[in-house]
Amino acid sequence: MKRSRRLPLWRLCLALLFAFGFLVFLAPVFGGILDLSNASAMAAFLLLTAAALWPDFFLRLLRRLWRRPWTRVLLLVSGVGLGAVLILLLVLMVPVIRHMKDRPAEDCPTLVVLGCQVRREDPSLLLGRRINAAESWLREHPKAAAILSGGQGPGEDISEAECMYRTLTARGIDPARLFREDRSHNTKENLQFSRAMMEEEGLSGPALLISNDFHIYRARLMARDQDFPVQALAAESAWYSVPTYVFREAMALVKYFLS
Repeated sequence: MKRSRRLPLWRLCLALLFAFGFLVFLAPVFGGILDLSNASAMAAFLLLTAAALWPDFFLRLLRRLWRRPWTRVLLLVSGVGLGAVLILLLVLMVPVIRHMKDRPAEDCPTLVVLGCQVRREDPSLLLGRRINAAESWLREHPKAAAILSGGQGPGEDISEAECMYRTLTARGIDPARLFREDRSHNTKENLQFSRAMMEEEGLSGPALLISNDFHIYRARLMARDQDFPVQALAAESAWYSVPTYVFREAMALVKYFLS
């Protein structure tokens, strides 16, 4: 009679920890967020969970692969490469997280609200958070103006600037305080065209940059590269989306620094 093999407690705890990591990156999918960042993280945590539950299977597979010279080289190269990439991403996550609570050090007379996805004519969850932050600042500072920056993208029936304008005016913000910049299609253009609009409209600085918390660090880097002096106000994101977006920002920073 075979004795039943019980799973050691430490392996069960490890498997549960990895499974929790999988669920953390799965949660944003139900909010319509699925991209390379959370898809790759889910795949990694799923693999780690399986390895914790059935280590013998993975050890046998590794031994079999290790016997062949070409697969041995492939394992070594891929292992070192993946390790280096993971370390790099973890390092880049540090400044992203550090700037997620940014607040302006001084009063800023002009807001620059960076655009984000519009769902037909309604703001997405992320854009809604930016609008909320802009509204709060405009109510607290009655003399402040705002540049609403964002063009019209695929699947959007109106521009992002127009969506922000409609939402803020519907909430009672004076339209005369709002300026629509509707030509930009990325953060670099948001900053470039908003700065030009500040000069054209005679709006004084420093500008207060409003974006979601995970995006603030990269947006500030881009503003610095354009010699555009800004303060920043981070709009909080939904808690369940933070790990996915911080991981994605780290990936975006790699691309940014390479370019």
